[in-house]
Amino acid sequence: MDEHVVAVQRATLKDLNPYLTNILIVGAIIGKQKPRKFTDAKLNVHGVLRAVWNFTLRDSVKDYINVTYWGSAEVIFQANDKFNVGDVVALINPIIKIRNLDDISEQFLPMVTSPYSLTLTEKSTLIRHEANVEYFSSLLKFPTKPLAGFVPLRDIHNSGSSIQGYVNILVVVKGLSEIRNVSSRNNNETYTIRTVDVFDHTSPSLKLEIWENHIIQRSEHWIPKQTVLFITDLKIQWSNFQRQFIARITGCTIITENPNGREAQMLLNYAKDAPIETYDIVDQIINSLPDPNLIQNVMNVKQIHDKLNDFNGEIKHFTAVLYTFISNLDLDGLSKTLSIKCGKCKMEMKSSRCVNSECPTVFENETADPEFNFDIKLTLTDHTGSLKNCRLSGHPAEQALGCTAREFSNMSDDEKGILKWKYLLERCAVYIAVIFVGRKSPIISILKISLTNSLEVSRRLAVY
Repeated sequence: MDEHVVAVQRATLKDLNPYLTNILIVGAIIGKQKPRKFTDAKLNVHGVLRAVWNFTLRDSVKDYINVTYWGSAEVIFQANDKFNVGDVVALINPIIKIRNLDDISEQFLPMVTSPYSLTLTEKSTLIRHEANVEYFSSLLKFPTKPLAGFVPLRDIHNSGSSIQGYVNILVVVKGLSEIRNVSSRNNNETYTIRTVDVFDHTSPSLKLEIWENHIIQRSEHWIPKQTVLFITDLKIQWSNFQRQFIARITGCTIITENPNGREAQMLLNYAKDAPIETYDIVDQIINSLPDPNLIQNVMNVKQIHDKLNDFNGEIKHFTAVLYTFISNLDLDGLSKTLSIKCGKCKMEMKSSRCVNSECPTVFENETADPEFNFDIKLTLTDHTGSLKNCRLSGHPAEQALGCTAREFSNMSDDEKGILKWKYLLERCAVYIAVIFVGRKSPIISILKISLTNSLEVSRRLAVY
């Protein structure tokens, strides 16, 4: 290494020109791609595979450049394994080339500010740089495109099919799926994939599919509701399996974690208390509605179904009063009646354990009493039909059943049965809110239930 350093001249990216030779450039890797193997008829005389690897280097806020490293497959794949995004490296004796923006290869590389590209060969050296690491690492917080140019997730869901090319998004991590392996159709190759759920101030969710191992490794450090991501040049595709638009990383993508900028800070402030689960969003909308006793719009089940079928995306919610029988209410059987969340991180608990690996109750053994909430599904039936999967939760459920969710959890089956038969097959006045969240089926939430009498029914129920 010392022999190289003595002979070379230190340069920065803004100093580059095609006539410079034997130089040393230091910067932080801000993005990289998978290396690719190939055979070279001229050089592959002994059966040695060649390979090429691309990464993006930055040495100042304004200057970043794409680097192409050519060599034997062994050398290139070792370099790819050794150097990751965030590492500060020194490039010794790279070749400086003027970029040809019409070259097809430019379409598959990240957008950079330099008019040049760098090429590494067997005559070049790539090593880790140990000096001034703090400065170069700070460059990872600066986005490579203006933050204000992001596309809101709402626009992706509403107009994804019309999006041409790539998009930039500014989002917060909502959740991370388990890392899984999938095989190619012919089972010749196995790929690793992770789906990351992200959100912003316009939409509670967008699925981001990651197939790149180095990004999957980076995602291990992402924390739900705390990690902001500015992701450039994503591909938006429709998933027939998930029945929604999803985002996929491309060779052009650069991910900036917790970027500097007002927009990122505003989003982070929003994320701290933002409702990100569907039912949390529904509950927030319900809390903003007027007193259920003020609802005067009487409808029957058929009218509700007709309105749902005519949904055009403009109405976000509507309310109504129904005079119906409760034809299905399983409080003492196998149906789910309670939602139990961690008292610390507010995520769902399973088998009395928090499922959030980042929760202090998991990795620091802190204790917190779980939160119990009603989450009951029931069916409303009148002379025009049935309305299934109506949700009774929160304060309306406590009022209807006359107990808290925690008290209910300690009841015997006989006690739960007594509560069930208070309403099952009885005529009730049911106040509902029908709420549309994204493109999913609407949530029908019950705001109030009360037993009613024949006089009130005959006076208010429309006959069809």
